[in-house]
Amino acid sequence: MKKNVGIVNIGYGNIGSILNAIQFLEIEVVIENNYKKLDQYSHLIFPGVGSFATNSEIIQNNGWHDELRKFVQKGSYIFGICVGMQMMFEKGSEGGNNKGLEIFKGTCDIFNSNLAIPHIGFNTVNHKNTEIWRDIPDRSSFYFLHSFRIKETDSKNKFCETEYGEKFISFIERDNVFGSQFHPEKSHRQGLKLLQNFLNLK
Repeated sequence: MKKNVGIVNIGYGNIGSILNAIQFLEIEVVIENNYKKLDQYSHLIFPGVGSFATNSEIIQNNGWHDELRKFVQKGSYIFGICVGMQMMFEKGSEGGNNKGLEIFKGTCDIFNSNLAIPHIGFNTVNHKNTEIWRDIPDRSSFYFLHSFRIKETDSKNKFCETEYGEKFISFIERDNVFGSQFHPEKSHRQGLKLLQNFLNLK
């Protein structure tokens, strides 16, 4: 299948930085505003900005929920970033009990530590040396900006951890689905390499 790359745009938040990063990699990319057109893509990037609650409301009420799940079920590649990763889990407690895409088990809750939030800046990620991490050293640093996190998930998922007062899931993958709590598009050379590796999957 020909590689076609799309950035999911649910109409909320700024997607400019991820667009710039992919264009820097000299890869053709389309900003997709229509959930009915997802089946034309081989690779989707799902960036998230703002709150779990707002993203959940938009996805549940505007057709995105079912179509994103269908995209995953057919085996195409998807990469959720920040709130985009959080939305791949079952639910989030911010602003009530909001429903996610339910691809992974787990709940997105606020940090439970004495450190200031949001967690902002570069922090290390311990990875499992899977294909998407090719040529990226373990404990590389990536850029974070978040107040909520996923602490636990099903053990059958491959996931990476980072520590900020407590351990939390900073990256997750299973088959064709990937998610990073950090922003690879703002993480310099290692972040660009991670995006390149994702877009090279076939």
